[in-house]
Amino acid sequence: MKLTKIKICNYRSFGEEQVIDIDDLTTIIGHNSAGKTAALCALKTIFSENNNDRVLQRSDFHLPKGKNPDDVDKLELYIEAVFSYEEMLDEDYESTNAAAIFDQYTVDVEHGIPYLRIRLEATWERSSNIEGSIDSSIKYITCPENESIKDENRHPAKRVELDYIRVIYVPAVREPSKQLKNVSGTMMHRVLNSVVWSNTTKSNIEDAIKHLNDQFVSEKGVSIVNDSIYNQWKKYDSDERYSDAKLRFNSTDIESSIKNSEVYFSPTVTPKEYTIDEMGDGLRSLFYISMVNSILDVETEIANEIKEGKDDRAFSQIPPELTIIAIEEPENHIAPQLLGKLIGNLRAISERKNAQVILTSHSPAIVKRVDPENLRYLRINDEQMNSVVRRIILPDKESLESQYKFVKEAVRAYPEIYFSKLVVLGEGESEEIILTRYLEAHLGSIDVNGISVVPLGGRYVNHFWRLLSGLNIPYVTLLDLDREREGGGWGRIKYAIKQLELIGIPKDDLFSLPDGSVIKDSDVDTMHTYSVSRIDDMNQYIEHLEKFNVFYSSPLDIDFLMLEQMKEKYLDLLEKTEGPRLEVVDATGKKSRIHIKGLDKTMFIAEYEKRIKDDIHQTLKSEGGDGSTYNQTQKELMIWYSYFFLSKGKPTTHIVAFSSLSNEDIIANTPSVIGKIIDKVKAFLHK
Repeated sequence: MKLTKIKICNYRSFGEEQVIDIDDLTTIIGHNSAGKTAALCALKTIFSENNNDRVLQRSDFHLPKGKNPDDVDKLELYIEAVFSYEEMLDEDYESTNAAAIFDQYTVDVEHGIPYLRIRLEATWERSSNIEGSIDSSIKYITCPENESIKDENRHPAKRVELDYIRVIYVPAVREPSKQLKNVSGTMMHRVLNSVVWSNTTKSNIEDAIKHLNDQFVSEKGVSIVNDSIYNQWKKYDSDERYSDAKLRFNSTDIESSIKNSEVYFSPTVTPKEYTIDEMGDGLRSLFYISMVNSILDVETEIANEIKEGKDDRAFSQIPPELTIIAIEEPENHIAPQLLGKLIGNLRAISERKNAQVILTSHSPAIVKRVDPENLRYLRINDEQMNSVVRRIILPDKESLESQYKFVKEAVRAYPEIYFSKLVVLGEGESEEIILTRYLEAHLGSIDVNGISVVPLGGRYVNHFWRLLSGLNIPYVTLLDLDREREGGGWGRIKYAIKQLELIGIPKDDLFSLPDGSVIKDSDVDTMHTYSVSRIDDMNQYIEHLEKFNVFYSSPLDIDFLMLEQMKEKYLDLLEKTEGPRLEVVDATGKKSRIHIKGLDKTMFIAEYEKRIKDDIHQTLKSEGGDGSTYNQTQKELMIWYSYFFLSKGKPTTHIVAFSSLSNEDIIANTPSVIGKIIDKVKAFLHK
């Protein structure tokens, strides 16, 4: 039996119905106050063992945006949990619990997987009570999900049946010492209260406790205190039932004694044993979660005892059919190097037949350690001010295996995108370094502004457009134009138009150019064959795509763009012995290599032109053009492009160049296209 989805409507931050699909291990992520805790509490409201968790308050009912609470007379909510029961298709499957609720299952199609719908419905109404009146009920829903619910489809769910499903809620602040006490509602209470104590053990323990108490009160100092308590109480009390007040060392029965049970840890660096309260916050947090696993281990043994029909069972309890571990912020107080082990242990719990795990987190450290398929993203809809649920959209695993693997790993490498107000996508590491420095010079810290700069590689950007569009996270993209490189220029523009169309940009907008002309489908299909010399037309398309937040480093890439913008800053990085050289032959036929920087080019025109031609070929690559669409200054820059960015590491060069610049220098040397991106970012942040 497994939980497959939670439906929430008008509960806390949730407005209209939202469906959260649940896997064996599900991680719910999002900003603070996005509804993560509300999702866990929704489950607690139905399945918690603690009565207080199941009590609804007026504040649990969602109030639509713009509504004045004093003007509302009635509010309704529902929370529905849907469970699948694949085991029921197995002829050999046996369950002591399922029989009680088997008749409440629904099957949509013949031989389909049975599923169970359990729904909490509640109504708040204004009444003479200042908090109003709340009526609630939990029902089985026995019609298929695609049908409207009628009264005859609602059947009362008894608490004894609902207890077959258990939610263990692990709060963000974890106090394992409390859970070790044998007090109703704690983990230890569930286990110790079901231990089958033998009569001999009970008698021996009670005799030992009596002996301890006798020894305790016989001590002279304790006797004096005991007599004083007794005599002073006599002066006040007249009720015969409570006339004797005596000090006692411990309880007189086993049930009372185990309320004080605790775990201790050894060996330690000192002879003293440590208790949980003496541990650090991180270890206490880890131990709390390990206790959950211990409980499940014990319940597995209990289930085995029942299955084997043992007469001398160690426990009297019947374990739940399913335990759902709901953990808030597992990363709290835990060192990063232990998070991998923690997630591994939680994954092991989720792989049990009788357990599932649901996490909530707003930590990139957690997100990068879970499969993107298991992520559920919560975000507040600014228009309605309610929680919206989104799944992570990955490329099709079967037909696009390489893209699937790349995007999955990129999501893990840059998990901060899910917690960003805005994402700036770039081709590679150069964009990450350069855009970050420009954004911080113009806007301040990108972390404070909630901006993520993510390098993804141009051919994978389309998948991230789909991902971010599906999650409703704003984004801006900077691509390389790669004019005269194979597939570049018109090919890059065609790619962007096609992908924007696929993510749902209306054709009327996408195909209407600034000059009033309209792009045809046939134009887009053949665009990659257009002459690269149509630079004015190409620039018109580039300007048009900026409307959809797609920008180009033109004419080549961001590295070339920076050379054009501040060549001298990069040349200043060179030591005297560094830089490209020109091979020349003097009048005697002797060959030598001289620095191009500061060279009088008129003295070596032929050699210099040959060097430019060679570096154009290197820059535009073997299948590229001859540089005919570039002006003379740009062609000469390709010598430096080849030296700085083809023979050396691009990131290192940019890091060193920008390290010597102040924010004022960077702002003064902002390329036009990056200035446009910054304007877009400002507009998004001030919405």
